[in-house]
Formats: sequence, structure tokens, C-alpha cells
Amino acid sequence: MERQPRARRLRALAAGAGALVLPAALAFGQPATAQDEGTVVYASDFEDGTVGDWAPRGPVTLAVENGALLTTGRSADWNGPALDLTDHITAGGVYEISLDVRFADGSAGTQLSATVQRDTGGETAYDSLVYQAAVGTDWATLSGEYTIASPADALTFYVESPTIDASYLIDNFQITELAPPGVDPSIPSLKDVVAEDFRFGAAVDPRDLATSNGDLLNKHFNQITAENHMKPDAIQPTEGTFTFDAADELVEHAEANGMEVYGHTFLWHSQVPDWWFTYPAGHPNAGEPLGSSAEDQQIMLDRLEAHIGAIAAHYGDRVWAWDVVNEVISDNAAEVYRNSRWFQIFQGPEYISHAFRIAREQLDAVGATEVKLFINDYGTDNPAKRDNLYNLVADMRANGVPVDGVGHQTHISLNTPLSNIEASIDKFAGLGVLQAVTELDVAIGAPVEGVEFPEYEARIVQQGHYYRDLFAMLRTKDLESVTAWGLHDGRSWLRGFNGTRPLESPLPFDDQLQAKWAYWGIVDPSRLPEIPEEPVPDYARVQVPQAKTAPVIDGDKDKAWKKAATVATEVRVEGSADGATADVSLMWDENAIYALFEVTDPTLDETSANPWEEDSVEVFLNPGNTKQGGYGDADGQYRVNFANVVTLGGNGPEAGAITSAAEVTSTGYTVEIAIALAEGQGAVGAEHGLDLQVNDATDGVRTAAHTWYDPTGQSWSTNKNWGIAELVRKVKTEALPEPV
Repeated sequence: MERQPRARRLRALAAGAGALVLPAALAFGQPATAQDEGTVVYASDFEDGTVGDWAPRGPVTLAVENGALLTTGRSADWNGPALDLTDHITAGGVYEISLDVRFADGSAGTQLSATVQRDTGGETAYDSLVYQAAVGTDWATLSGEYTIASPADALTFYVESPTIDASYLIDNFQITELAPPGVDPSIPSLKDVVAEDFRFGAAVDPRDLATSNGDLLNKHFNQITAENHMKPDAIQPTEGTFTFDAADELVEHAEANGMEVYGHTFLWHSQVPDWWFTYPAGHPNAGEPLGSSAEDQQIMLDRLEAHIGAIAAHYGDRVWAWDVVNEVISDNAAEVYRNSRWFQIFQGPEYISHAFRIAREQLDAVGATEVKLFINDYGTDNPAKRDNLYNLVADMRANGVPVDGVGHQTHISLNTPLSNIEASIDKFAGLGVLQAVTELDVAIGAPVEGVEFPEYEARIVQQGHYYRDLFAMLRTKDLESVTAWGLHDGRSWLRGFNGTRPLESPLPFDDQLQAKWAYWGIVDPSRLPEIPEEPVPDYARVQVPQAKTAPVIDGDKDKAWKKAATVATEVRVEGSADGATADVSLMWDENAIYALFEVTDPTLDETSANPWEEDSVEVFLNPGNTKQGGYGDADGQYRVNFANVVTLGGNGPEAGAITSAAEVTSTGYTVEIAIALAEGQGAVGAEHGLDLQVNDATDGVRTAAHTWYDPTGQSWSTNKNWGIAELVRKVKTEALPEPV
């Protein structure tokens, strides 16, 4: 087989959950170290006549012919030559992977793909370096840049073809390190910059302790929170069996590097093993769900005492504070308390006070009398949720419950008003409690993978200004600590399900562990450039006609809906593109705005402890279309699942009340909703901010979410990106504009 000249170069960028190549926009104006042409860290050219480190992926035959590696005998599209990259790719580094390819003479096939299989913690992901490039029998070069944000257990590169019986050759494989992983030693340490104000922490797991990630952690942070490894399911996966290994690794690293540890969490409605809510072995109803009798409640308290007692005995005062309870306030302001299994078994919120008393008793029993006890929740910038949490804490302290502190998670976006965050901190200061920001990140509103995001550069600069203003405010408050929820962007939970949002960048350090404008906003705001102007969005708009007769809210589509306007939820904001969607009919009258969701979803699920992870629909309403960011007093987020369980009935204290009904259909379900309008809001010519969302769930996990307009996935936190509902007497005959 004769060697043929290389004729062309086929290039793509690899992207995936935890593996990413960001666009050139990442470096826009940001301080960065100079890069040379790179260093070759591995090469393979088969000139010695052997396959070397390459191995078959599947039952294929690998042989060297004329100085190239030939693959034959394939029986599936994923079969091909494979190479272990684990020792050649370091988290935080940027690499170019290139190789020459061609099909064998006389072979079928027109496309080849180069992929990296990434295995971490028992989960597998596939990062496409070059996908189905057009290749013939002439040599071509496949090339792409590749980086991983966190260490992987195994990385395997392979070449495959959708043509199963294809045979092909590869040659001149090379990995070039373009930007070595590493932490810039010359910049100020964040922990030192804010040292006079509060501790600066990061949520981490053992992956973050190794190599460059560990260097970043040690340089910039003086407190850690276990992202997952101190939660109930990690500490006590089966009753009576406690597993501290991973948590110990974090605590020992903190102690060895002069860091404090903030514990998270004793009691939560999520990440709790199933056994906790069932009768124990030896009980006549062993394995069955607990009820709400006094006996059942005592089983829960005994388990909580054993759980906290074991943790107290193991760590004592090595952890300076604990989230005793986490996320017990409902997003539905009218409910006050989250309707969790804890709440159901105790038929009320008494379990919260029990948890604090038990925690104090167990810690005191081992001499850890100075360990502080916190209640922690998200959305405390929302006025209604803030007030409900405040009232709970005030009542508990008045009744002698040992609540020492309040944790504000502070998962926010660029549109979250800082005045709301400040108002919450100031309000709780009046109670004399300790306060901490426990899970900080600032989302930039990046769309899902595959959607263009030309605003990226401007948002990264805007984020720098937001961090500047946020930290200027926080440093005037009496806070124990501020903790970023993740070490750097590549470790952020906001990247989403299976890497849904690969460009979401909420933290001060990027995937390559380098300082962003967010960092400089905290450290030296004088370095920030002006925020580039973004065009005003051409918001999607729908004309909503006046109802001649108000519909009966019973889940059926009656005649009243005949003249309604209809829109579709076609904008993917999370998960699978083929997830559940809906056609939504809209009407109004002087009393209410009406929505009828007709959802296509063949499999219905409501098993999650989190209501947003159930098959459900949501309406977001901003009366007056103020788009001021955050949630105003009259703004509402409303969520109803397919069984007509209302899990959100408004956010602002003046938000209109919801009436709903739901019916399961042969193709999914319908939900009919009326949201009350205040006097004057239901009138011809009025405009209201509006968005609509469908959540798709499978086996207790939200696998997709689709909206009518807002592509950011941040509708729950800000009204800034919602569409517009224009109230009209009847819809004009011209076609309505489509969402953009």
C-alpha cells in the first residue's frame, strides 16, 4: 500500500461534560500568559513496524502496513483502534490532538470520527474531537483541541466509522500541549485580598485536591465545603454503616494547608438514602414507607441522632460549622415549608427544631461546644422566601432552639439585583445570627450546547463588574465566610445535565484555572474594561386575546379556548432535545390570564424529592413587563405537575393567586391554569413579561426542559429574559413573530 501525500486538514473542537474547548472569546481582553507553539507530549508514527501502545476497541484486527496502522475486521460502528491517553492529558491543560487518516483502497466508507471516552467515578462520557469528517482514500488530517476540567479515571482515544465494514489507516498521531496546566503564581491570592472581611472558600471533592486543581485551591482559598461527600447518602449509605474516607481526605487536606472546613449537611430532602424513610429491619413493616405516627417520628429522630452522633464523634471540632438543615423553605411562598418526606412524616416543621437540638447535644457530648450550627437555603434574595426563612429562624431562637447562623446559598445571575441580596443580609443581621454566603456562583446565561452565543465576550466582562459590585457590598457586611460553589468554571454544577451548557462560566477562574474578569473585579477593579454594548433583544411577543367567556378550570379544553392564541415550547434549555414539549393556549380577562398546556410526554414521573424534577409545567409572569431583573413584588413563578400538584404558586408577595386543573391524556397530559391579575393589569394594551416551560422527568431526574422563549435556564431567578404578552381584544390577522 503506497503512502500518499497529505492533502487536507479536518478540524473540530471537542466539547462535553467536564471536557471543553472554549471559543477564542474566552481570552477576550483578559490577562493571560503568552503561549508558544506547544510541546509534543506523545507521538506515534508506526515506523518501527509495531502497533505500539494501540489496542483494539472491539473484535478488530490491527496491523502495521507500510508505516501506518491498518484496522480491519470491524463488526460495529464503535470498533476501531484505541489509545490510552490517561497519562498524557492533565486537567486544566490545553492540548491539540492530531492524526492522519484515510480509508483503505477498495474499502467502503466515507466518514471517520475521532473521539475520547472519559471515565470518571463510574460514569462514562464521550467527547467528540472530530465528528464524521468526510474522508476518502487520500490522506487527510483530523485535528482538534482538547481539555478536561478535572482529573479522569481513564481517557481512551479511538477512531470509528459509521460504515461498519470499513477498513482504514491512521498515522502520525500526536498530542501537543498548547497551554500547560498551572496556576499563575504572580497574582494576589483571593483569600488574602478579603482576609480582613471573611474566609474565602470553595466547594470541592477529592478530584480537586490533585495536581493543578489542588494548587489553585491552596493558593486562593482558606476554607472548603465538601460538595457531596458529607451529605447523608455519602456518610451513611446503609443504616449503621458510615463511610468517611472521601470526607476525611478533604478534611486532612484542609488541615495540612491551613484551611477551615464548613460542613454540609446533616439533614436534607435530597441525597438521602431510601432506607431513612422506611421501617427498619425487624419491624413488622420492614422496608415499607414510614407513616406519620409518633412511633414513626421517633424512628426518624433516632436515626438522626445516630447519624449526627457518629459525625460528631468522628470530626469533633475539626469542622467549625455545619449546615444542620438545608433547603427546608418552600419555593411556594404560600406553603412556607418544603413538602418533603421529613415534613410529611412529622406533619409539620417540628423536625427542624429537633435537628438543631440533637446537633447541639451530640457535638457538646464530644466537647465540640464551639462548633456553629447553620440553617442554609437558596433564593434568600427573593423577598417572600426571605421572610419565611426569617420568621422560622426568629421563632426557633425565641423558643431556645440553638440556631447560630444563616447560610445564603446565593446561586444568582447577572440580573439578580444586589439590593435584594443586601436586604436579606441586613434583615437577618437584626436577629444577631452569624451569616455566610455558602454556595456562590453568578450565571452568565449561556445557552445549551450547539446554540451560538455571540454575547459571551460581553457577558464575561459584565460578570467582572458584577463581582466587583457584589464583593464591594459583601465586604461591608459582617460575614463569617463566602464560599464559591466550585473551584473553577469547569467544575461548576451549572454546566448542567451531561454538559448541557458548556459555556456557562459562573466562577472567578476559568477551565484552565486562570483568573477571569470576575477575579479582577474582586482584586483590582481598575483593570476592568468597559462592558461592550449588547443589542436590546428582540423579545418574542405574543398577542393574547380577551376571552369572551372565562374557561372553566377543569383540565378540559372547552369552547372558551377556540379563539385563544397558541405558542409552543420549542427552546431547549436543558437535557435532551427530544424531551417533552407543549402547545400552550393563552387568553385573558379583567380578572386573570389563562394558560392551557397540552403536553406531549408518553412517560410521566413524579418520584423526585425536587418538584422541578417532576413532569410539570411552569408559567413565569411579570406584570407590567418591567424586566428589572430578579423578581419584583408582583412577579410570579407557577409550577403544576401532571397530577395537579402546585409546587410553586407565586414568588413576590403581591403575585396573583393560581387556580389549576390537570388531566392525563393518551399522549401526555394537559394543565389548565388561571393566574389572578390585580386591578388594571387585565386591560387591552397592557403588556406583561411572560414565559412558559415544560419539565420532563424520568426516574426521579429532570432529563429535559423546554421554554417558549427564554434560552438561559435562569427564568427561576430573573424576569430579564422572558418574552412579552400583549393583551389585545382579538389577535391581528398577520402572523405572529416566532421566538428567536
